[in-house]
Amino acid sequence: MSKKQNMSSFNKQDLNDLQRLARIKLSEEENQNLLESMQKILDYVELLSEVDTKGVPCCNLVSQFQTKNVFREDEVGELLSRDKFLENSPDQIGGMIRVPPIMKS
Repeated sequence: MSKKQNMSSFNKQDLNDLQRLARIKLSEEENQNLLESMQKILDYVELLSEVDTKGVPCCNLVSQFQTKNVFREDEVGELLSRDKFLENSPDQIGGMIRVPPIMKS
């Protein structure tokens, strides 16, 4: 999006630029759906800018209110058997979960 462009509009050229930068290719239907979704998001953000925030204190550090650890302690529990574990995998080979390759030679 160009800096001079109004943030409340998202057009096909912006979508094409975004696809090029993200290195993705969308179908025409996906393009239309994404274009509509992005426009709805920008319309909502513009609506939020109309909210009167005068007198509302700035909140620069949200984590200052998290003074204690909210995570539970790790506890060793019952382990799944290999067969039970593999029941949940979409594909398996030789007692191991099969995953698609991520690197091509």
